[in-house]
Amino acid sequence: MPRTLLPLAVVVLVLTACDGGTGDLPSPPDSGIHGRVVAGPQCPVVREGSPCPDAPWDGDVRITGEGVDIVVSTFDRGTFAVAIEPGTYEVQPVVTGPATAEPVTVSVPGQGYAEVALTVDTGIR
Repeated sequence: MPRTLLPLAVVVLVLTACDGGTGDLPSPPDSGIHGRVVAGPQCPVVREGSPCPDAPWDGDVRITGEGVDIVVSTFDRGTFAVAIEPGTYEVQPVVTGPATAEPVTVSVPGQGYAEVALTVDTGIR
C-alpha cells in the first residue's frame, strides 16, 4: 500500500473496529483524491549552480463540489488523501497572507483515486 494511503487505511480500520458489529456504518467509497502540495519559489534569486527547489507545503486543502465542502490537512512531505464519491471537484490549498494558490479541477473515477499536484506561490521574487 502506498505510504500516502496508509493514514486513510488506519482511519477506515478504526471506524470499522468501532462499529461494534452492527453494520450501521456506510462503507467508504472506493474512490477519492490524493495529491501533493509544494510551495515556491523559496529563494528571492535563483543562481546557476545553486538550485532553490520548491518545498513540501504544510497546511490545509479545500475540496469542493456539488454538496461537498471539506478541508483536509497535508502530511508527510505535503501529501494528502481523502476518500470521496466519484464526481468533479475543485481542489485548492487554503492560503493566507501574500501566498496565493489557484484551484485545480479534478475528476474522481468510480474506482480508484485521482491524483493532483498543487502549487502555493509564496510571492518571493
